[in-house]
Amino acid sequence: MSAPSPHDLPLIAACPPRLSNMADALAAMEQSGVFTNGGPIVRRFEAAIVERLYQGVGDCLAVPSATIGLMLAIRQAREGRSGDLALMPSFTFAATAHAALWAGLTPVLIDSNPDDWAACARAEEAALREYGDRIAVIVPYDTFGTGIDLARYARLCAEHDVGVVVDAAPSLGNIGTSGTGFGGAAAFATVFSMHATKPFATAEGGLIYSADTALVAELRSMSNYGFGTARCATKPGMNAKMPEVMALLALARLDQISDVAQHRMALAERYRSCLGDLVRTQSIHAPMAIPQFMPVLLPRQVAPLRNTIMADLAAQGIGSGHYFSPHLAQQPYFQESCIACPTPVADAIGAQMLSLPLNDTMSLADVDRIAAALHSACARHLLPARPKAPKVHRTLLIGGGPAGTAMLVAASKQGALPDLAAGLVVAERSARLGTGLLDSYAITSDSTAETFLTAARDNPHPEIAALVDHPGGREIARHIGRLG
Repeated sequence: MSAPSPHDLPLIAACPPRLSNMADALAAMEQSGVFTNGGPIVRRFEAAIVERLYQGVGDCLAVPSATIGLMLAIRQAREGRSGDLALMPSFTFAATAHAALWAGLTPVLIDSNPDDWAACARAEEAALREYGDRIAVIVPYDTFGTGIDLARYARLCAEHDVGVVVDAAPSLGNIGTSGTGFGGAAAFATVFSMHATKPFATAEGGLIYSADTALVAELRSMSNYGFGTARCATKPGMNAKMPEVMALLALARLDQISDVAQHRMALAERYRSCLGDLVRTQSIHAPMAIPQFMPVLLPRQVAPLRNTIMADLAAQGIGSGHYFSPHLAQQPYFQESCIACPTPVADAIGAQMLSLPLNDTMSLADVDRIAAALHSACARHLLPARPKAPKVHRTLLIGGGPAGTAMLVAASKQGALPDLAAGLVVAERSARLGTGLLDSYAITSDSTAETFLTAARDNPHPEIAALVDHPGGREIARHIGRLG
């Protein structure tokens, strides 16, 4: 039997609609002579998104990519604010930080939650206190489409007078807690990706949605070189227009997205059932979240062997990855250009992250196969539980110098030495106890001679009490009543 192809079940399998099935629509586009500049297909797609996903509320702007959408929205959100910083989680994709830098802001990278892997609320509040008015924009990431709490960001926006731009790259088609598309209740910009690798797959493209139609109108003007009137720039701008052919793919994907969602969510549920307690999975808040792939956290015991486990999977024709490891604060460019706060949770998530295949063409049987392969790969590297050894020692005393033996003397004075000595181990590097290094130094002490003699005097153990009459004990007694 031949070895399976390394591309049998790839991590990412792009499944955008087929342009080859759109011959009539392409011919009509060519006949119209309109290929870009907010043409009729783009406008039809934008209107369909608002109607189908957002129940006719708000507006949206189709752009060439989510990265350009972030650049545009962050630049708009910082308008009128003196701050020079953008607050964002470190556990996100490089595009988020790049977009803020291109908009003229320095990213402040913060830690994540351990359950949903999104930005930590306590870390956000701490950064807002520390940097104050310097923070112009908060850029939360809807980590792998978990459905973060946008009402909290609306409160932060009002309380701290900061702009908010949500990086929701994987979340187009998801249903939020408002009952409409994710971001439906938010007046700030929510930016989505339509890259070929995303659940809402085209070839390339992005979408900015807001419930505030005036905000989208402002972004639309900025996307056309900042023209406020015909060919006259009145605000910051760039060329951020989606071409008509990309809108054709986007319209077709919108028609498919409901079926895509049901299929992908069924695959994710099968993963959770098959993997059980072997791995940790992400907490999902959205009523409907379409997974891009299946992110899991490996057991800590095998996480250092992640590359070996990935190689084991690859040998069986199963692709895998580790989004986002390294996270932003661990990448050289962002270490130089950003402000990084402590990120212990993001560090741990990144170290244990494993991304497994999940796409439109997979079956439940494929998930069963991947899960079985992961169980097998981890089992080869998980150490078996060792039988519990009988308890031999109860107490370990490190150092048998004067300080260490003082504990023994104190126990003897209380009559507790026999009980302490049962199962006691004293670890001392010299050949005898009690000496330590005191005899190597000239000691100036404010302890009286009586203090040292109390260790032996009236001790309930005769062999210790007899030390008062030892030559060393008599020498100490000569100094009674004097210091030093």
